[in-house]
Amino acid sequence: MVGSQFFQTAVMATGRTISASHLTEKDKKIIELCGDIAKNIRDVIPESTGKKVFWNEFGKISLTRDSGVGLGAGKLQRDALCTRGIQGKAPFSNRNLRWHPLVLASSPITYAKPVEKIEIEGNDGQQTLVFIVKEKGKVKSYPSELVYSLPERFVTLPEHWEPLLGDLRSWDDMLWTQNSCIITAYEACDWQAAVESFAVLGLSIAVDNYNIDFDKIYPKILAILQSQQIATSIKLPSKDFPADKDSILCCPLCKVRKSRNPAGLPARKREERYKFAFSRSKRNEGDDSSMQIMHVEPLVESEMRHNGANVRFGHRWCNVAMTDHSIDETVDFMEYIVNAHRKKSWT
Repeated sequence: MVGSQFFQTAVMATGRTISASHLTEKDKKIIELCGDIAKNIRDVIPESTGKKVFWNEFGKISLTRDSGVGLGAGKLQRDALCTRGIQGKAPFSNRNLRWHPLVLASSPITYAKPVEKIEIEGNDGQQTLVFIVKEKGKVKSYPSELVYSLPERFVTLPEHWEPLLGDLRSWDDMLWTQNSCIITAYEACDWQAAVESFAVLGLSIAVDNYNIDFDKIYPKILAILQSQQIATSIKLPSKDFPADKDSILCCPLCKVRKSRNPAGLPARKREERYKFAFSRSKRNEGDDSSMQIMHVEPLVESEMRHNGANVRFGHRWCNVAMTDHSIDETVDFMEYIVNAHRKKSWT
């Protein structure tokens, strides 16, 4: 990964991504379209089965680039529309929209134009990364706080960063936070793919967690996608949007509903661990059946794979088992392990 090659991780940028509250008009319309999807799901959930819980945990939206740092938006926006929370001695956003127009890759990619150059302007605690690009033959400069307004997607490559590494190594937490303006290329996607991912994950939650009739909610979601006015030249749903109920609802690896234990196995009893009463516990996130976003095919820089065909909710155990491998690779690995144990001569 480029981040690990060029940026150390000793100093942590812990603040929000720069310009987190700044959206283009298009950004706002995209997030609001997803809000319509979430509201339609919420409206068919009976109050007795958790309408408010769905909205607070999954459906609510935040008109920000970073989903409100986990406090404003629900899980659907955080997982489908935003990149992961990345912190470190690097210019990565601590969450940002997946269609953010500035990405970082280790080699040229077909879906983004290389920037011309990166410069550092200012002195001491006011230093700013400035990205020089060519727009319609004209050279323009975008400081870190304005890169969200780039008119198309641009990519920064190792050769753009290498001349700056001497200066960047001395940056402290404050400077990195002031310049957290870029996303990794492998997490990027077009806005319509992000919206369809939101819809797929929303359907999965509605039907499996809240017993909503799939055959009733699915046409409602399709109608919302079809009626989008963000770009009339783009027709939704795309060919990536799934129609198969089980494909949407089941964990992509073990093929069991995510509301059940992985592979249908008995729940594992985990021993209690002491924690101070004032400490926040995330221990339940480590449960085998804890729900996580999964990608059927692992994300890569060379193509955008975050889309309705590839994004699912599944079990933590299954997600961890896959690491950065595809379903086929994981199954081949497991098959080998099973066969190896069957052949083992135990004494």
